[in-house]
Amino acid sequence: MNEFNTKRLVLASLLAGISGMLEIIPGIPFDVPFPWYNKVSWDLTGIPMVFSLMSTGLTGAIYTVLIGCSFIIFRGNIYGGIFKMIAELSTIIIFAIISRKFIPKIIWSITSRVIIMTGINYIFIPIFYGVPTSFVVGILPSLAILNGSQAIINILPAKIIYSRLSDSRLMRILS
Repeated sequence: MNEFNTKRLVLASLLAGISGMLEIIPGIPFDVPFPWYNKVSWDLTGIPMVFSLMSTGLTGAIYTVLIGCSFIIFRGNIYGGIFKMIAELSTIIIFAIISRKFIPKIIWSITSRVIIMTGINYIFIPIFYGVPTSFVVGILPSLAILNGSQAIINILPAKIIYSRLSDSRLMRILS
């Protein structure tokens, strides 16, 4: 990617706005509750974040994640926003730095998210939400599945959209 210019900043900002909008729209299909722990859910907010990575580079994607997750924080869910921000950053940063083909990038991104979020969940869920560590240990495998599947939900649609748009006028403008 070229340097992070004004056009990329505008696209990253638009994608952050879309991500934030998807975060505040309640219910299915935008937000599917996780059955084993009501503080988390599957959502579509990561798709614009990964698309931002593919179209604007790592700087734009980090910007998109920070702004997109701030919508969660501004809604009053500070801890949820922090968890979401760490989860999305752990996915996109690894996706960006792995210089291999698409499938290994996905595998490493999923692995990164699951490992990082398992540690974060183990340490911070008891602190932030006041639940016993034994409860957290019991749901960690389920949360790992949620995080792995959420990474797939974010990456695959973003890749499809990016592939369809890569030759479009919009993408040529960014060059």
